[in-house]
Amino acid sequence: MRLHQRGTALLLVLWVTILLAALLAGVAAASRSHGQAALYGAERVRAELAAEAGLAHAVAGLRAPDLQHQWVPDGRPYTFTFDGARVTVAVVDVSGMVDLNAAPTTLLGGVFRSAGVDALQAGQLADAIASRRRGGSGQPGEPFRAVDQLASLPGMDLALFGRVERAFTVYSGRNYPDASYAGAQVLAALRNIGAAQARTLVAARRKHPAQQGAGNGQAFGAVANGPLVAGYGGVVERVFSSAEMPDGNRVGLDVTLRLALTGTQARPYKVLDWRSDSVQAP
Repeated sequence: MRLHQRGTALLLVLWVTILLAALLAGVAAASRSHGQAALYGAERVRAELAAEAGLAHAVAGLRAPDLQHQWVPDGRPYTFTFDGARVTVAVVDVSGMVDLNAAPTTLLGGVFRSAGVDALQAGQLADAIASRRRGGSGQPGEPFRAVDQLASLPGMDLALFGRVERAFTVYSGRNYPDASYAGAQVLAALRNIGAAQARTLVAARRKHPAQQGAGNGQAFGAVANGPLVAGYGGVVERVFSSAEMPDGNRVGLDVTLRLALTGTQARPYKVLDWRSDSVQAP
């Protein structure tokens, strides 16, 4: 009987030992998981701060007093490191985008065609934009307040919206965009050329320093809502800032802002639109 009791006790001790080992293994695994999550969160925050540093760097570059160090807002990339992150920033002057409230339907349709839409659907989408602007049946026209309103147009889906939304703006007031700052989609629509040729022209342009002055003599058409502001086509810029950490954490910002080119240093810009996790410039 005593031997049986000892065997039972030994078996019980073994089971308790196995159970404790399993519990300890679980605790260790949970601790590692929590530690990795905390590390990922910390790296994510560092990437976010680095992307915001890219935005601040862009504002300083756009407001630089000498042309030699002034950033060119035509979508060309600027890169630097910040707190271990590789930061890439591109700025596009909104005068190089197609204004939803001012552009003619032919140009609107051209942007959709440059994004791969067939001529019939492109015309329907352009007509839907124009119809919203002018109203009808006794109803007043309704201007676009944000590019995101494109997503609600009949015939628009999320995939197409994702391809075209960086080509449009509601802040330029121009009938026709300025080719000096236009991305490939806009340039293809503006000059009625193929997408591949437009990409080649844009890539070549971004390799050369820009000339001084609004438009560089390449603007088409007129301005719908007042004169241009001198100095790279205006004061409203769309800034794309992305930061990537060594562990692969990546954060992007897409910010539209109105610069204060002169005057107070306390408020050098005003944010008009702020989006997170967008990392691709036009």
